[in-house]
Amino acid sequence: MLAIFQLCPSMLISQRSYTKDDVRDMFPSNTKNLWINYLSGTFDNKHATDMIIGTDGHTCKGLYTLRSSNTTFFFDGEDKGKQLKLAEMNGDSRFTGFLNGNYDGEVFDGSWMDKDKNITLPVHLSFVNAFENFTPNKKLIFQWNRIFSGEIEGQPIRFQLTRNQNIYGIILTDDKGTRNRVSTQGKGSRVEMIKFEFENSILSDKWIMLDTSNLEKLDIIYANENGYEVVSSFQSEKRLDYQIYEYADFHSRLECISPTTGSKRFDTWMTSVFKKWLDDNLKELKSIGRDAYGTTDRWIQCAHGWVEVSLFDGILISGTVYMQTSWNNETAKIPFIYDLRYGREINLQDIFDNKFDSKEYFRILIPDLIKAKVWSPAIKSWAETQSFNHISLREEGIGFSTPYSTIYGEKEIVIPYNTIEQNLKPRYILK
Repeated sequence: MLAIFQLCPSMLISQRSYTKDDVRDMFPSNTKNLWINYLSGTFDNKHATDMIIGTDGHTCKGLYTLRSSNTTFFFDGEDKGKQLKLAEMNGDSRFTGFLNGNYDGEVFDGSWMDKDKNITLPVHLSFVNAFENFTPNKKLIFQWNRIFSGEIEGQPIRFQLTRNQNIYGIILTDDKGTRNRVSTQGKGSRVEMIKFEFENSILSDKWIMLDTSNLEKLDIIYANENGYEVVSSFQSEKRLDYQIYEYADFHSRLECISPTTGSKRFDTWMTSVFKKWLDDNLKELKSIGRDAYGTTDRWIQCAHGWVEVSLFDGILISGTVYMQTSWNNETAKIPFIYDLRYGREINLQDIFDNKFDSKEYFRILIPDLIKAKVWSPAIKSWAETQSFNHISLREEGIGFSTPYSTIYGEKEIVIPYNTIEQNLKPRYILK
């Protein structure tokens, strides 16, 4: 995926590198108690940014550069008790936005707003000795999926633990293949003590203790008023992480959030899915000349690509790739089913034995299921004209969904596995 973003410099005009001397020259030569520092961090928790900031405790001046495009902006304003109120300007000294926040000499924590105050984005930057020492983390630390295995009281157990922001979910599979899913709210701590409300399960009276900085293992514990006792330790078998790739210049922001499993074949394949979309959008941005930029055009264009993973069991991964831009009303959907063991994308028929014609079976079944759905008349009328040919696997069954509509969204029909499991290939039986 990184190779895709190496295309970005071809659309840029070469810009100079700045130093502390450039910021020092923004102040009168007789300015006293002037402190100038290098800061690095992110805009909108995504876009890697380098800042040179100077303040004498009253006036604050400086500049920042968006790394992905080498686009630089300047700022000037007041420093009142470490609270900064700054005006942002482009290279032609035209006003383009606001920077506000707290700066204690080590950390700038605040927000950016466009000049019309319609767009607000968080900004977080920290002191660095040199810009090259800052390497932004591409991995999303608050979104992941892990499969763990081990033993509790001599009983083998395997379960899946997921995180999305501070919501933790667990899928517990018993010895009969029955899968139970529950979720709970975490505290956002580095070490999480998680209690899932299971009934009649070996985990019913136990807690999961997880060090979020090391997802390779976790402990199952008994907790009481006197502390806790470790019952068993589990090792991570399979992993699913999410990485973000970004680009930002004067008027545009692009971001892709892509799953990665550590399987080189899958990760390379997923990169290829996004590549044409990114190439096309970068060409679109390149076609907008610098002379066309207006001060009201600051970050008015955006493009987002992301993947919703609906099934990950260490053998198969399935979901839907979504891609949308602010200059196109359509949201593209690309469903996929990928076999991680064999390193290849497969189609729906591949999970069934050769005697079963899945295409014909579902072609007949799905229209009847659509008619049985209790939807509003408008949605029902729309859905009956759709093909429901976006196919992905889910925990609960096979999903057939519509294209994405700006009016109706998307609808899905899910066929439970137990209705067709006699036709599944043994290695793909999902109960």
